[in-house]
Amino acid sequence: MDNQRTPRSYTTGTVKRDNRQQQQKMVVIMICIVIALLLVVFMTIIGTKLVLALKGGHNNANPSDVQYKDVTMDKTHSQYGPLALVNDTHEYKFPGAATNNLTKVWDYRSTHTQEGKKPAYKSNMDILLDGAALASMHKWFSDFHKDTGLEDLFVKYAYRPSDAEGFSTPIGKSDLHTGYAIILKTFRDDIQDEIINNPAYYDWLVANAYRYGFVQRYPEGKESITGVSNYQECFHYVGDGPAMYMHQNDLCLEEFIAQIKAYTHDNPLKVTDANKQNWLIYYTACEGDMATVKLPTNFTYTVSGDNDGGIIVCVSLSKTAYEQQQQESESEAAQ
Repeated sequence: MDNQRTPRSYTTGTVKRDNRQQQQKMVVIMICIVIALLLVVFMTIIGTKLVLALKGGHNNANPSDVQYKDVTMDKTHSQYGPLALVNDTHEYKFPGAATNNLTKVWDYRSTHTQEGKKPAYKSNMDILLDGAALASMHKWFSDFHKDTGLEDLFVKYAYRPSDAEGFSTPIGKSDLHTGYAIILKTFRDDIQDEIINNPAYYDWLVANAYRYGFVQRYPEGKESITGVSNYQECFHYVGDGPAMYMHQNDLCLEEFIAQIKAYTHDNPLKVTDANKQNWLIYYTACEGDMATVKLPTNFTYTVSGDNDGGIIVCVSLSKTAYEQQQQESESEAAQ
């Protein structure tokens, strides 16, 4: 019987080829999934950096990067500034330097209101406020207006000079002397009213004050410490770092001043504010008529007296803020 060769079957080869193609497709799909996941991670990182950039918190330095130098200050510097304590036991001395940066609220508001738009708040024409406090206040009230649509917020009082009349608080005992405090009302249909009687105003302002460096000067529940009651319409600019710390720890200004004395430049208070900026805050006592204060040489900072014999330094760890300060200094020097 002749041997017959069995015809070759292509079924097995076809199955193997199909399997290889299926495997290749799965590999491609897996690669695509991995690439997609990597893109998601990448975009998340970029998005986070963008958000932090917008908030200003992406460029914080390490505390160890701060370089200091010794600066000698006389005791006068301990008597004024945004953290100066003024009450029945801490009289304000009216140093001349405290009035150098006072700006008219009305003029600033008018200059920074877009043409054709209603101002976000109202004010008397002749009242003054520290320039840094005024810039923060304007943003605070502008954001309040954007969020609520309300436009009857009224800045009744701000800086009170030593010869001002018509106040119940004795001269030298008013927080308004500092140039950092404001009294708020509402003003609608030619009628003034307390903001505490208007929850739509009061609740938002109290809840968000710290985001703009402000705190309630005489908060409810702190009467035994501040010695003042029923005066919730008074707000005080203390700066972003202190405001956040006071907000987080439910402190009035008297309590903050008492606590900050425990912090030195070697062991500073570390705070991250509402804009994700990191701060170092520390205290130096005035020994006699002079004090040697450690001040940064490579970062921006503010110096404030506590009106209790000490000086408080708030160091911003923002590299961006320092770079901007350097650019402004160079621009001023070139003029």
